[in-house]
Amino acid sequence: MSVPVPPRRKRFRPTDAFVDESIRGQRYLMGCVLIEVRDLSATRAAIGALPTRGRRLHFNNEDDAQKRLLLGAMIELPVRALVVVCHRRHGITEFAAREACLSALVSEVQALQVERLVLESRQDDREDARIIRRARQAEPFLVFEHRIPQREPMLGLADGISWAAGAGSAWQTLIAPLVDRVIELRP
Repeated sequence: MSVPVPPRRKRFRPTDAFVDESIRGQRYLMGCVLIEVRDLSATRAAIGALPTRGRRLHFNNEDDAQKRLLLGAMIELPVRALVVVCHRRHGITEFAAREACLSALVSEVQALQVERLVLESRQDDREDARIIRRARQAEPFLVFEHRIPQREPMLGLADGISWAAGAGSAWQTLIAPLVDRVIELRP
């Protein structure tokens, strides 16, 4: 059974952003998937119809052939993406890298006038909340929340973007049609 996918539009005004991270050696990556609210329901349904090994879309669970298939399906969806990469030098902790990436993403989504930022929930989300409150400007309005990936399929797309962005040039080429911008940070 095929799930209808909303068409890509020339004029793209994202309202929602979904974020997940990946760590590759000394690189901390955050993938951010942008979407218009009118496409959320159909896109969630399309993600749910994708053949995955687990109960949710998570790239660490898939073999390379399946990853290629999933990334190919993702580029047909009405989404765009941003990637933030923090290159960790000596003395830069994972926490400092996460803070740098998240602060940069907050600035980017506010510049795009995105209204909602959704991050994958971790054991303790209080530090993320502190970082976002500090980085967020009063205008334009931006709310944020944490969700678990089992309840938010869009986080699977962010997982795929961050995974592919860190997996090397062949994988980066596959997501290139979706990625509007890669932001490199060297704190």
